[in-house]
Amino acid sequence: MDFCDQLFDQSTSPVDQWARQNFEQCTFKNLDLSKVVFANTSFINCRFDYCNLSAALFEGTKLDDVVFVDCKLNSVNFGQCSAFGFHVDFQTCQLDYVSFFGRNLKKTRFVDCSLLEGRFINCDLSGALFKNCNLELTLFATNVLTQTDFSSSYNLTLDPDGNKLKKTKFSVHSLRGLLTKYDIVVS
Repeated sequence: MDFCDQLFDQSTSPVDQWARQNFEQCTFKNLDLSKVVFANTSFINCRFDYCNLSAALFEGTKLDDVVFVDCKLNSVNFGQCSAFGFHVDFQTCQLDYVSFFGRNLKKTRFVDCSLLEGRFINCDLSGALFKNCNLELTLFATNVLTQTDFSSSYNLTLDPDGNKLKKTKFSVHSLRGLLTKYDIVVS
């Protein structure tokens, strides 16, 4: 079924089945969608506000220009999403234990987010912004980090040799996290 330009919230009738649906220019507000299976669903130009999507399954799901604001997305594996047209942005979201594997995240915005123990592996994060994000124990491995901005984020640990860095922005406070593998003391 196709849904276009609709609002889904606690006052609307729930969708019977989320898998294999098409949503375009829809808004989702204050919904508990934790552990929902969105297999082969398509979200185009959609917005999620104050939703709980923790442990939701996005296998084969298309996320094209989808914005998440004040959402919980703990333990979501975005590496299972369709790579075609994948573009997401996050503002004030809880993204603890998320996984991004092989995703094109060029110019993706992570603003005021918690990314505790997240995983970014083999991603293109060129021009991405991590503004005021907690990156404690988040793994960055074999990524392209050209012009990625980490300058206002904190608790960053990153191996410069294990990622492609060029004009990547860091704060002086991140220096310790960039040198962790060398087991040296910075004071």
